[in-house]
Amino acid sequence: MKKNILFLLVLLMLSCMNVVHAEGGCPPGQYPQQGQGWQTCVPIPNSEAAPRGAQPVHVPSKWLDQWQAIATDTTKGIMGTSADKVSWETAEAAAISDCRSKGGDSCKVDISYANGCVAMVFGNAYKNAKGGPNETEAKKRAMAQCNTDDTNCHVYYSACSLPIEVPQ
Repeated sequence: MKKNILFLLVLLMLSCMNVVHAEGGCPPGQYPQQGQGWQTCVPIPNSEAAPRGAQPVHVPSKWLDQWQAIATDTTKGIMGTSADKVSWETAEAAAISDCRSKGGDSCKVDISYANGCVAMVFGNAYKNAKGGPNETEAKKRAMAQCNTDDTNCHVYYSACSLPIEVPQ
């Protein structure tokens, strides 16, 4: 009988125990999280040990510039363009190359612009290229300049090269 009572007592004690897991070295209120080659500690959701009012950690982003350019051979009326280039040098070289591939001999850069938009406007005797933060603003700026100096102005070309966000 004593053996049965002892056995029941041990069984009762075992059923009341909780399983304990290792924390992986994380502070109170956090648990380990891992991925492909990395491990970190993250807050336990709705944890009492997590600091009150704690904000999620913001991972800063890196922005890559995107350049574009317009080049023209005014005497032949030929225009070359480029977009989404990593530097002004490559954007201008690509626009001149595009202009020459269309038959231009004396192609010159009219504008190179990063992280925004450009517009090329022609009037009766005037051409003008302006940039802006968006396509509407680039067109507005180019048209305003043309309307000041010429008549019969119209937008011939517009495009945007916007920066690319790369998480770090």
